[in-house]
Amino acid sequence: MRLRVTPQMTARFFGCTIHPVYATFAIVEHGEYAARQAILPFLEPDEDAVGSFVELEHRASAAVGWIVEITARIADVDGRTITCEITATGRDGIIAQGRQRQRVVSKERLRQRIAALYEQQ
Repeated sequence: MRLRVTPQMTARFFGCTIHPVYATFAIVEHGEYAARQAILPFLEPDEDAVGSFVELEHRASAAVGWIVEITARIADVDGRTITCEITATGRDGIIAQGRQRQRVVSKERLRQRIAALYEQQ
């Protein structure tokens, strides 16, 4: 996926900007989305996937307005666990690299587990 870095993607906590550059949390969000998109074509109609692990090394900065490309590639499948390699690239090269794991689950079972969480409130 390609995106333009916006002020909402910068390093900030509770509305206070810390650094006006592409934040690690935003790269993780975009990397997880790219990984999900990479595996969706391989899921059966009754399956979904949930994230279970993220590891990201943030190597360089990208300013607001820069175009960033996020790629995710399926690197390993071990039973119901799928690991994707994620890379974020900007105009000066690699911004971040890492891995993300997803666990394939039954849509119905996931729906039931989420409903049970809300019943506990």
